[in-house]
This record gives sequence, structure tokens and C-alpha cells, in this order.
Amino acid sequence: MKNLKNYAVKIWYILLLGGMFFFLTTYCTEEPFPEEVQNAPALKASRMLPKYQAGEAIHYQGTINNDIIEIAIPVNWNGYFIVYAHGYVDPTDPIELPDDVLIPSPPMTVKDLITLPNPQTGKSFAYAATSYSQNGFAVKEAITDILFLGNMIKAHYKPDKIFLGGVSEGGLVTLKTLERNQKIFDAGIIVCGPIGDFNRQLQYFGDFHVLFNYIYEDELNELGLNLGSPAYVPPVVMQAWSNGDLELPLLTVIGMHPWKLPALLHIAKVPVDGVPPGYYPLLAKDILRFNIMATNDMVKRVHGVPFNNVDSIYSGVLPYPINYTDLNERVMRISGDKQALHRVNKLYESSGSPNVPVVFMHTMGDHVTPIWHLNAFIDKADPLRTDLVYLTEPVPGHCNFTMQQILEGIGIMVALSE
Repeated sequence: MKNLKNYAVKIWYILLLGGMFFFLTTYCTEEPFPEEVQNAPALKASRMLPKYQAGEAIHYQGTINNDIIEIAIPVNWNGYFIVYAHGYVDPTDPIELPDDVLIPSPPMTVKDLITLPNPQTGKSFAYAATSYSQNGFAVKEAITDILFLGNMIKAHYKPDKIFLGGVSEGGLVTLKTLERNQKIFDAGIIVCGPIGDFNRQLQYFGDFHVLFNYIYEDELNELGLNLGSPAYVPPVVMQAWSNGDLELPLLTVIGMHPWKLPALLHIAKVPVDGVPPGYYPLLAKDILRFNIMATNDMVKRVHGVPFNNVDSIYSGVLPYPINYTDLNERVMRISGDKQALHRVNKLYESSGSPNVPVVFMHTMGDHVTPIWHLNAFIDKADPLRTDLVYLTEPVPGHCNFTMQQILEGIGIMVALSE
């Protein structure tokens, strides 16, 4: 009887430990990345692509696996593909092919830039892109889509090399894809991506949101505007932003007391060196876009609020006439969800170890993804790696590079892959 009792106790402990193991592994590893993107579906899908014959240009657009795919091969193809990972698209926008203007003057899309003929050889890169299957901060889905596209290109066109490049959020997609490369891409280029500390990026956006609400509290109340918080944004506000109906009221709010905006940018630690004060509202607008359009999407993706300012102390220096005691007593305080922060680390943080050479480009005055991202990534990366190249420009603006600078970065990427 005693032995039977001991046996029952052992069984109970085994079941208890097994249940705890199941709970921990399912709860803490929620939403994993796929370890592999199988070649077979990509091989099958690649049959939908047009065949290439030397001396003939190809321009293909079509829907494959719920992604809109674009492939452009010029007449003077150099045998190399550059796959482009596009930047952030508001979650309320339709799924479309990227048409990102990378060089504002003269206006030049990424595709235009990539397919420019090389002045020495007269040959050009081929270009490929996917819409991704989802908009918003869909990094996990984008990685799967990019790997699938890369597999299709490799299977169908058998290029000499395939490169991957991305701008802004697409830079993070590029980096995390290259960390899981599966021998598809030969090298990469990342322009102004949030690659160093994504949790800090969310805190940066969230701090701006609560500080904007505090500093412009009276003005917002006067116009009857409620911009929500880093925990939730009313859908009516998102719709007004999408329709363009929110821009004028926000500019009116900002213009009521011109001294407040420089103070807000200072306290929120937004880089403004080299930016004329007349452009400050554009900086605020860029950041407010993510506050308004990305908040609910991110909360949904990580199953909780990934912003926490309970212990944050907001401060500044003269000549910004802010009562910091009142600010820290009255500013909205939000306690983030620990599991949401865990999911941010799992889904959006880089390891610092891409499997191929990478060129990183960042403007030092980037107000959307600040330069500390690059510094944080460098701290993660192996200092002995000579195939990771960092290029910075001491200018303001998000991804504010010239055409020549981007082309030089692409040239370095190709050289690193040799």
C-alpha cells in the first residue's frame, strides 16, 4: 500500500511538471518564426513567372500566396537581383506594391534607383519586391514573404547573386531575414532601420505621445481632439488621419503657442540639429503618424501594451519654460504588459548576427529611427567582423541620403559579397 501511494505521488509530480513545461513553452514561445521556408512551394509558384531570355526585358506583376509580387529584369541585366523590403505601411491602407520614393529630388523610387545602368558597364540590377501579406508592423509575415520571393527568384531565374535591401521598417525586415537566411541572399543593405533596440523605439514613440497630450492639453481640449494614448487610439482618430482631416487641426494646435513645440521635441529627445525651426511641425507630424496609426496594430500583435513610463522622469533644460514638477505629476502614466514586452523582444529585436555581409546606412539626425539604433546594433555585433560596414551622414531627416550615397552603399555591398 505504501509503495502504491509513493507511486501515485510520483505520477502526480510528473503530471504537474509536465503541465508546467507545456504552459511555459506554449506561453513564452507564442508566435514563433517559421524555422524554414520550404523550397517546394516556391519552386511550384515560380512557374507562374515569365521566362527570361537574354536581351529581353521582363516586367511582371501578379498575386502569389496573397502577396502582390513585382519583378523587373532590364535588357542590360548584370545577372544580379536586388530584392526590396519596403517600409512601414499604415494598417488601414490596402495591400499594394511598394512605390517608395527614396530620393526626393529629383523624385526617384527605389525601383528606378536599383535599375539604373552602371556608368562603367552599362548593365543594371534586376529588381523584385513584395507587398507583404499584411500592413502595419508585420515583420514576422514580411520575413516569410521575402524568403518565399527569394526562393522563387533563385529557382526560376538562377541569378549569379541575390541581394536584399530595406529602408526604415524594411531595414529591420532585411536584418531579421538575413539572420535566418537559409542560403538565399548573398549580402544586404539596410537604410535607417530600427535595428538596434525596438523596445526603446516603442518607448520613444510612446513618450512623444504622452508628452504631446500633456503639453497641448488645453489646445486639444479647445478643439475637442482626443489623440488617444500609447495604449489605445480611437478608430475615429485613425480614420481622420487617413482621410487627411486631422492635419489642419493638429497644425492649428501646434501653432497656438509656438514655443511649446521646441520644448516638446527637446523633452522627447527628438534630434533637431540642423533642422530649421520652420520644419519642426513636419518632425512632429512624422512621429505622430506612428502614434496614431501604429499603436492599436502593435498592441494587437504583441497581445498587450508594450509601452511603460511608470518610472520615467521627464526633464529638460532652459530656455524651455516647462514646469517639470507638474509634468511628472500629471503626465499620463501607463504600465506596460510584461508579456507584450517579451513578444516585442521575440518578434522585433535583432540578434546582431546576420549570416552574410551587410552595409548599414544611417543619417545622424534621423528623427523617426534615431541614430542610437545603429550604435545599439554595433554593441550587439561581433567587433571582429569586417563584412559589416557602417556608413553615417551628419545630416537631419529620416533616410535623407543622396542618390550617389545610396549607389555607393550598393557598390560596397556587392564588393563585400565577392
